[in-house]
Amino acid sequence: MDKYHKNGDNTDGEETMFFRVAESEKPTDQYDTQQLNAGQVRRQAGQNGYPQNGYPQNGYPQNGYPQNGYPQQSYPQNGYGQNSYGQGGYPQGQRPRQSAPGGYGQQNRPAQGNYSRSGSAPANSQYRQPASGQRPPQQNRSASGQRPPQWGQSAPSSYHQPQRQSQPGRSISQRQSPPPRQSRQSAPEPVSRQRSAPRRRQKKSLLGRIVKLVITLIVALFLLYSAIAMVGILGMNRVSTGERSVTSGSLDASYVKNVLVIGTDTRDPEQERGRSDSMILVSMNSRTKEIYMTSFMRDAYVEIPGNGSGKLNAAYSYGGPELLMDTLESNYDVHIDDYVMITFAACAEMIDAVGGVELTISDEEAQAVNEILISEVNEIMGDDREDDLLDSGGTLTLDGKQALSYSRIRYVGNADFERTERQRTVMQQVMEKAKKNPLRLASICMSALPKMTTNLSVGALYGYAVTTPFKLISHDMAQQRIPADGTFSGADIGGESVLQVDFAAAQQQLADTVYADKP
Repeated sequence: MDKYHKNGDNTDGEETMFFRVAESEKPTDQYDTQQLNAGQVRRQAGQNGYPQNGYPQNGYPQNGYPQNGYPQQSYPQNGYGQNSYGQGGYPQGQRPRQSAPGGYGQQNRPAQGNYSRSGSAPANSQYRQPASGQRPPQQNRSASGQRPPQWGQSAPSSYHQPQRQSQPGRSISQRQSPPPRQSRQSAPEPVSRQRSAPRRRQKKSLLGRIVKLVITLIVALFLLYSAIAMVGILGMNRVSTGERSVTSGSLDASYVKNVLVIGTDTRDPEQERGRSDSMILVSMNSRTKEIYMTSFMRDAYVEIPGNGSGKLNAAYSYGGPELLMDTLESNYDVHIDDYVMITFAACAEMIDAVGGVELTISDEEAQAVNEILISEVNEIMGDDREDDLLDSGGTLTLDGKQALSYSRIRYVGNADFERTERQRTVMQQVMEKAKKNPLRLASICMSALPKMTTNLSVGALYGYAVTTPFKLISHDMAQQRIPADGTFSGADIGGESVLQVDFAAAQQQLADTVYADKP
């Protein structure tokens, strides 16, 4: 009979009462409950359970406790043998009504402070069978260095350690169970986003390939056009500028580029000078975004530097392009440094390069075209005299020879006034067709440029060849004649019919149109 029991019988009341404490202290329900909670906390303190050398996985060792923990004490076979809480679990033929926290059923709960007749461990023992998957704590001493009480001994007062007060309504397992560890991996994106990402990449990749293809095509076309332009430029008859006597034209501006286009009836400019039947100043104004074509009347009576007075077209016959530019600057006060001289053959090639021009002509004009073809143009071009004759007037597409003959008509209509207008109309038609298809400029470079003469350098010509397509697209085209109506009068001087020009009015006209500062 255990000395801590008052009698030899174990009762339910004794099993649920508190255990013995130090002799100096009186047992109380509150004190015993705290001790019981402290023991349970210590039993569950280790994360990895009891060591393998202390207890086997299926319960207590058959030969007692290991030497590294508590003194060896044997247990009877009917306590922790095979028939009680060993490998077989509960005694044969018995099942607990409800499992206790330590894994023992109520039928096998031992009496307080000692082993029951069935051999089960005390309820408050430090050697309660651990829960499944846990091991007893390896720490065998308290914080003060004392061993825990052995079986049948009361715990000293110094052994009791301070503990946290349990929160009401919350079990020990709930307090001690660590919170679930949050995964550091971010949640996967929705399936729709994961599926749409490759599609967006495919669209961007396709768009990028299209952009690269377009850029490559543009670069390739630019290089091809540049190569063709250089072939035509190098084939031109480039000459150095001759002696100039007048370069004081006050009508000048950095935003205006002037090139004088001279049309001559000569076949070979190096062999003969011929006549300047057409004098058109092509001016490109970057501020007003306009390309102005200004025709100077050939019968204007002017001062020819170093050669007295005479008709404007006589200046070219006296001193070539340089004297013609000097005469224009001296009388109209317009600054001109560059020129391009176009022969009959070059004009016809240029018109054919753009596919001809569409014009509306009368029957009388059609008859005049046929006469000019027969008398001079077919002969100059080396064709049969009756080639390419027109049947009648109407809206027709004229080829190079027919359009050249049309621009030379002088005796139909208002003589030279309408003649200059026809010349500007043909030139504007060529520019319009080149504007609609800039690649036609390449044909002009290949076929027409080699038949032209200029004083422009290779660099300047290449600059015009590169910028002209963009200017044709972005600039408006306009045309005019000098002298304009109301600024001249007819006269007969030296037996020649001439035009006496109001040069002040003509200069103002140029200032208001070609050199306009605002649109």
